[in-house]
Amino acid sequence: MAIISETSDDVSNGGDPNKNPQEDEKPKEEDQEEENLAPILLPIPEGLAESILLRVQSCYYPKLSLFSITFRHVVASPELYQRRLQLGLAEPVLYASIRFPHVSYNPSWYILNRNVPRKISSRLSSLPPMSLMKPRSAVVTVGYDMYVIGGCDEPNHPTSNVYIIDCRFHQCRSLPGMQRARSSPAAGVIDRKIYVIGGCEQRDDNWIEVFDVDTGIWSSVAGPYEYNSSRVDGGFLTYVVMQERIYILDFLWSLAYEPRQGTWESWGLVSPLTVYWHQSSCVIEGLLYSISPLCITRHLHVSVYNPDESFWRPLEGVSYLPKLNYFECQMANVGGKLVVLAKTSGSVRRLLSTRLRIVSRPNSP
Repeated sequence: MAIISETSDDVSNGGDPNKNPQEDEKPKEEDQEEENLAPILLPIPEGLAESILLRVQSCYYPKLSLFSITFRHVVASPELYQRRLQLGLAEPVLYASIRFPHVSYNPSWYILNRNVPRKISSRLSSLPPMSLMKPRSAVVTVGYDMYVIGGCDEPNHPTSNVYIIDCRFHQCRSLPGMQRARSSPAAGVIDRKIYVIGGCEQRDDNWIEVFDVDTGIWSSVAGPYEYNSSRVDGGFLTYVVMQERIYILDFLWSLAYEPRQGTWESWGLVSPLTVYWHQSSCVIEGLLYSISPLCITRHLHVSVYNPDESFWRPLEGVSYLPKLNYFECQMANVGGKLVVLAKTSGSVRRLLSTRLRIVSRPNSP
């Protein structure tokens, strides 16, 4: 509801020069009665409210939802966020699962800059308890939904559970579980299908499972499988999706799986991809960004891998960043910007985030 106050544009004596000004004067009691009249409340059409909200950053939604019932109803509707997604207005939000080993075995959820204006420096805010993000889970996103796959309920006790988190409203629900319990599997989304690879002992029937996002049904990719994990439990270090393939970093080699054709490619331990690919990595505009082994010096060193050229190059312009424990940091692609979460030294549980804008430059002739 909007409060509309009406005022007259006529500041003359009623517009009639022949009238005595005193004739238009009203008793003070009448003026006081008019001042005490209740404001006129007019409903805001939902279409207008949605049009306004589409033009506003979502970090302002909590305050705008207090403006009227209509705004509150539109902000709580999935249709608003679907429209933002269709129009390319969706704002990237970083969710971080952080575990402090001396406090709890299970990690807690944090969010980067969710309900504060963008001009405020980046900060992590804790979220209300949702799904327990198990250690060694695989996580993928489809639209506004985040899928948490497998992991360990307790040390060395993998689970087949799968959860979906609606990031618009911080709501969590469980999905049908996988056939196999998995710890540290690889996962990737291609053609709205979630491929989950490994994280368990290899068998010919269900080492790879596929979840169809549209139908909500699990299926298996029949073996035999050309490659396997070097670990007994079948786990991997990390994974990314590039060029419609799922790249997997193992402890001894690197793999790439193309699910449409069911083909594999591998790189040995001494190959450039395996040597410089670190667990802290992410993909931005088709390029793989990874923490360099030089980060043991406490300076940030980032290497960039181009899959077309099979070549790594150093990322320039990061020498000014503070000295932190970057070797154990985490990297993420947030709206085309490289975000690095790193911890400080000492016993204080403190995390710092750095956001880097990636600038592409043409190759020199």
